[in-house]
Amino acid sequence: MAKLSWQSIAAAKRHELEDAISEYKIEESLLDGTNTTSWPSASGLLSPRELKITESRAVDLVEKLRSRDYSAVEVTVAFCKRAAIAQQATNCIALVLFKEAVEQARALDECMEKKGKPIGPLHGLPISVKEHIFLKGTPATSGLIAWKDVISPHDALIVKILREAGAVFHVKTTNPQTLMALETDSNLFGRTVNPFNRNLTPGGSSGGESAIIAMRGSPLGIGTDIGGSIRAPSAFCGGWGLKPSVARIPHGGLTGLHAGMENIIGCVGPMANSVEDLRLFCKVALDYEPWDHEPSLIGIPWRSTTVNDIPKKLTIGVIRHDGIVAPHPPIARAMEETIDALRAAGHDIVDWDPKYHLPLLEWIGKAYFLDGAQEYRDMTGPSDPAVPIIKWLVDEAGERCTLEDSWQCNRDRDYLRTCYAEQWRSMGIDAILCPANASAASAHGESRYWGYTSVFNVLDLPGVVFPVTCVKETDTRASTLPIMSPKDQEYRDYYKEGPAKYRDAPICLQLVGRRLQEEKLLAMAESVQLALTR
Repeated sequence: MAKLSWQSIAAAKRHELEDAISEYKIEESLLDGTNTTSWPSASGLLSPRELKITESRAVDLVEKLRSRDYSAVEVTVAFCKRAAIAQQATNCIALVLFKEAVEQARALDECMEKKGKPIGPLHGLPISVKEHIFLKGTPATSGLIAWKDVISPHDALIVKILREAGAVFHVKTTNPQTLMALETDSNLFGRTVNPFNRNLTPGGSSGGESAIIAMRGSPLGIGTDIGGSIRAPSAFCGGWGLKPSVARIPHGGLTGLHAGMENIIGCVGPMANSVEDLRLFCKVALDYEPWDHEPSLIGIPWRSTTVNDIPKKLTIGVIRHDGIVAPHPPIARAMEETIDALRAAGHDIVDWDPKYHLPLLEWIGKAYFLDGAQEYRDMTGPSDPAVPIIKWLVDEAGERCTLEDSWQCNRDRDYLRTCYAEQWRSMGIDAILCPANASAASAHGESRYWGYTSVFNVLDLPGVVFPVTCVKETDTRASTLPIMSPKDQEYRDYYKEGPAKYRDAPICLQLVGRRLQEEKLLAMAESVQLALTR
């Protein structure tokens, strides 16, 4: 039998996805414009009750499910419909599991009827899963044609925990070829676009997750992050996303390149539309005591910390720019608006000197590709050509490192971590406020700088992104800073067209906390949110 071309494999995958959502197709006349966020309400596919369900927070949905105001089936069907609309708008789904999800929800309703109580804290809540995370019996390709037949042998531990807590899994979402990009494009799934402006990317590598959550096709999603892959897409789509410290949230059961590498390690984290939903995810995950199953985890139970448990007056270190790439005018404005709101709320603001960010960024650029990116070259080629963003990434990789180079790499990392910790201690700050990216959602092909997120992967500090504002027509004031690097010039050139290029794009910022203090970080983010809404 002749071997299928990658084009045929990709075409079959896309045809399969189209068939799977055929029951919920939008009328052609509605498929217009660059901003697709109104499509769910305009489509007529969802009843007013279903619209209300899908626009609810996860924490509110689990309460309604527990009290039987909603059934698991009606909640699941509502999110399946909305996920189908999100797919037509953004191409964010890698695998449709509507039938299985409804069957799972029906079984939960029957259990509720029989026992009179939910099976767990997430009883009947739909949750979306990034494609490379194991969900038993489903593909986990990492966006690679060569892995199109890689089937998850079991649930990843985080999936197992959420399933036992009563979650319903209705879709797996797209990630880029090889995973290693802040945008979501692959030969297998095609390009995922931003629901606020389809000329922009939803980010990556958890770009399918950010797009479906922004479209409210999922109330809560599982992402992963090794350089910004939760925070950048959450920021690009106006959501909330948490990158925890490594070894806090279960991470076992993923496909992907770099397997076994210890120099820089990724993590699993939640993506949602509220801080309360991030907290719900973490609490459920850690109440399971996952360290008894995954020995690399640190056995710290989830501590119930809210805004009422932290000082009313925080000291926030501020990074307006990292000394390498100046943020675009909308990001700079969002920073100043947030700083003003925090001061008005009584918090102290101090400037943080990002003197270690360049060596941190140089370090991680080396650590990602200790093999000179040979693994990436081996996985792409004539049978799966590197998409443009991956080709650029591989072309930028340095030389292969020796074992001794790897040891030195780790020594350099630990030295930089110590320096950063000493600077933090000497300044007496509670958290750092900074951009999540140099731009709002990037245009396709332009997500070529991750310095505002990746440095905190090197430092293993938790970071959360939160919505602040959106791009405005008045965001025309150019940076007065001198050009700091060739990458800075590149990003300034991206903004030459002005704010019209980024029309309707949301703007999020990032708050960074101390290692393994995710509870306090989320409470501080809640405090920042309150300051912004005063």
